[in-house]
Amino acid sequence: MKKIAFSLLALIVVIVFGLYFFAKSTTTNYNFTINSSEVEHNVRVVFDDNAVPHIYADSEIDAMFALGYVHASERLWQMDLIRHVGEGSLSELFGKDMLDNDRFLRTIGIDKEARKSEKEFILNAPKDVKDASFAYLKGINKFIDEDKLPLEYSILQLTPKHFSVVDFYRATGYMAYSFALGLKTDPLVTWFKANLDDEHYRELEIHQKKNNTKIPVTNNDFSAIAESIAILDDKLPVPQFIGSNAWVIAPKKTQSGKVVFANDAHIAFASPSVWYEAHIITPELEYYGNHLAGFPFPLIGHTRTQSWGITMFENDDIDLYQEKIEGSKYLVDDSWKNINERKEELKIKGEKSEELIVIETEHGPIINSVLPSLKKSEPIAMWWIYNQYKDNKLLEAAYKFSRSSTMDEVRQGASMIHAPGLNIMYGDSSGNIAWWASAKLPVRHDNLDSKIIVDGSKSENNITDWYDFSKNPQAINPESGYVYSANNAPDMVDSVYYEGYYYNGNTRARGIINALESKQTGWSIKDVEDLQMNGISLTYKNNIELMIAAVDATKFLDSELEILNELSKWEGTHGVNEIAPTIYYKWMYTALKLTFADELGEDKFKALMNSNIWANTFPLLLQNPKSVWFDDVRTEKIENLGEIATKSLKYSLSSLVEQFGIKHKDWKWGNVHTVTFNHPLGKVKPLNYIFNVGPYSVGSGKDAINKLSFKLDGSGIYNVTSGPSMRIALDFADIENSESIIPTGQSGNIMSDFYSNQAQKYVNGIYRKQRMNKKDIEANKTGESMFIAN
Repeated sequence: MKKIAFSLLALIVVIVFGLYFFAKSTTTNYNFTINSSEVEHNVRVVFDDNAVPHIYADSEIDAMFALGYVHASERLWQMDLIRHVGEGSLSELFGKDMLDNDRFLRTIGIDKEARKSEKEFILNAPKDVKDASFAYLKGINKFIDEDKLPLEYSILQLTPKHFSVVDFYRATGYMAYSFALGLKTDPLVTWFKANLDDEHYRELEIHQKKNNTKIPVTNNDFSAIAESIAILDDKLPVPQFIGSNAWVIAPKKTQSGKVVFANDAHIAFASPSVWYEAHIITPELEYYGNHLAGFPFPLIGHTRTQSWGITMFENDDIDLYQEKIEGSKYLVDDSWKNINERKEELKIKGEKSEELIVIETEHGPIINSVLPSLKKSEPIAMWWIYNQYKDNKLLEAAYKFSRSSTMDEVRQGASMIHAPGLNIMYGDSSGNIAWWASAKLPVRHDNLDSKIIVDGSKSENNITDWYDFSKNPQAINPESGYVYSANNAPDMVDSVYYEGYYYNGNTRARGIINALESKQTGWSIKDVEDLQMNGISLTYKNNIELMIAAVDATKFLDSELEILNELSKWEGTHGVNEIAPTIYYKWMYTALKLTFADELGEDKFKALMNSNIWANTFPLLLQNPKSVWFDDVRTEKIENLGEIATKSLKYSLSSLVEQFGIKHKDWKWGNVHTVTFNHPLGKVKPLNYIFNVGPYSVGSGKDAINKLSFKLDGSGIYNVTSGPSMRIALDFADIENSESIIPTGQSGNIMSDFYSNQAQKYVNGIYRKQRMNKKDIEANKTGESMFIAN
């Protein structure tokens, strides 16, 4: 028995060590020498202490080839995954479990438009953009051909195909989809408008218009669209864009007398991190950029004289049309038009392919067949700016950002973007600051309410034109001395108001403005970083004051009143050792459910909680204690805020005792508010222990400037799902020492020392250099590699 046991133990040890060394063999090589005919001159790559490549080349083309190679060496799996999402071919990787997602993504036409954009790019894009793009692709494909693939490919028994231009557009098409909030909210608002009385509807913060065009049939439950989309999105194995912060401070307000720039784009957390950093140095070009997986040009970055960043514009870029279809025709006014039909092949790992037939009207694809909850007798077409505006110039725009030398050139790049809607933030060494809302904005009929499903059989409901870029919200060198964006609504331009409930409330924006206004001079990088890490929610502080004021204290025990007294002192902070946030979120959710669920029902209430409407509406309702929403329609009594606040607090405190024990000092925020950076394969045990990074206890919260979001429900556990995908702070007085941090690490290879080396720093609010000084780079290098021209 001892011999058998020893033999088994030895076998296990051999297997474990064998697996370890196999995994180790798939990690990144930071000290390679490659002979290649793809470079005209030798290219040197120095990897610094965070594995950021500093690429020294004699030409832009050689540098882009090297960038493609090193980017793929660290993030090939991530690149491959995102292009499969955009293509609608996840079933090819993971099997039939992803078929519903593929059917939907293929139907809405990301891949269709990507293929069109590729043809247009090859025919008409400027030569310098094409040359740089093709060189980047050659670098990716060179790495693939070397067959040193990441571990994920061995586990799933897959081999990646070569990349081509169409994959750029698949990646950005998915990005555009993740920005498109209309699908997730318009159907719910349609149900609200059709089923709620005027007073209930008016008190929701939806920015409704007067004299809106009505949906033709009002007894249909289209809210199922929003519910279906939420289910599909939860299954996607790649992160979605959520929101963002950015502000740029003019010299008159800074300590150095130069522009100070800050950006933190909010994206669903994942491992590896979204952005890949790289520093390009050629005789004609130098920039330090943040690159999306499989995209050649940085959407965020800086040169020695200019910086640019992004936040979500959150403009209304999707309209839903209810069509009248008979046979193969659809009705427009008094004439019947032919439906367009296209066939799509869906490849399924280990099984036969499936054919998908998509039908389209002039408004876009009919989405009923891929959202089974919709009644097939009531066809809904999806009009989407990404598909409807035919000139996709995002590649050219991103190229221009990193190659420009003047503010006007960056503005030209901003004007090229049609979708997704982005706020382009800008600063330069000459003291200029600017913000441009970049998107093609449609001209809609004055009486058209694009926030509900409208009648597709009436041509008056169609988009009539596009606004010129001069009508887009923007600001250049304002008197205030700063520009900012926190996904809040822009002001009108020449009487054009871009209305929409997609915008986030003013919580983060208010915090940023208060800080920038209260400190008129002396802003430094340290001040910017402190503001980025700010974990205070001013809205929640106001909410708690109104809720406590409404509570009937006679309904509570002395021990409960003690807790309430502590809660009354809360300033909206979210420290890991505080108990107030734990109590507040439980209380807020319970109050929201008591307020809305009796009118909406469980399903509609869940859909409401997946939108921005509740967050924008709740603070306003608290200021109106007799709002109709506080009345429980199931009782004869007319309830008000007092009853809701008292009942929800009583329940919340007893629930917390049941969940965490009677000692309320143990109800620490860090015990219930944690973050894990999940890898797609980490959903399968025991691979989660190998690929996932975390969990970490974290402070801050949903509506703080340091926005760490989670699904608000009754569980009392708040696992963070999204937050800053990077934090950047730079001062043009010392551009070589700008600072940044990303959530996990530069590498996507789990055996690399740089897979998760930044995670603890990120959680703790610690930054590190974005190195641009050559001596500094050499003094802090991890590896040195060469491409030898032959």
